[in-house]
Amino acid sequence: MNNTKYSRMLNRAVIVSLVLIVSGCAWTRLFSAKLEKPAFAYLSFELVQVSPDKAIVNFIFSAHNPNEIGLKNMLVSYELFVEGKKFLKGNDINLELPPKSDTEIKVPAVIVYADLLPFLGSVAERILSNQKTIPLTINAVFSKKPAIDDGTGDKRSFSFDWKMTATVDVPLPQEKINKGMDLLKDVIKQLKQ
Repeated sequence: MNNTKYSRMLNRAVIVSLVLIVSGCAWTRLFSAKLEKPAFAYLSFELVQVSPDKAIVNFIFSAHNPNEIGLKNMLVSYELFVEGKKFLKGNDINLELPPKSDTEIKVPAVIVYADLLPFLGSVAERILSNQKTIPLTINAVFSKKPAIDDGTGDKRSFSFDWKMTATVDVPLPQEKINKGMDLLKDVIKQLKQ
């Protein structure tokens, strides 16, 4: 019986030792890994929907995580500008980057045409010159302290901020523009009479 008890205790000790060694190796690997910042690039934008009062667009970025471990709890924020003046922002959009991979990131934005009223002069100028789009500048910031996950449940953080700027042409609401131009023509005809 003593032999059996001793054998069970020895088995438990071996199992506990193996668990500690395996988790210790993962922990050591996690904390000794040289972490590199991911690389981000603006790719394009896609027009999701256009209605008479708004446009919904996705700004598309690519991200490359060169690390052996995934990056979680990352955030992206953005600001949209017309003629250097901010009119829209979005904050704290969550994203994750799997290990050793490229990821396409879609950052959604709802552009309400009424929010462009303070910039009506430049919008009117574009309409009168028969342009179909308005240039918007996006400033995006990929940041925070992403949690590093190597699949074992152990996590740690490191900080970085990556900023980028891109300018895109967003379509103007042609239907409203056409109706407004027709109304303006009718008013001019009535004034001439």
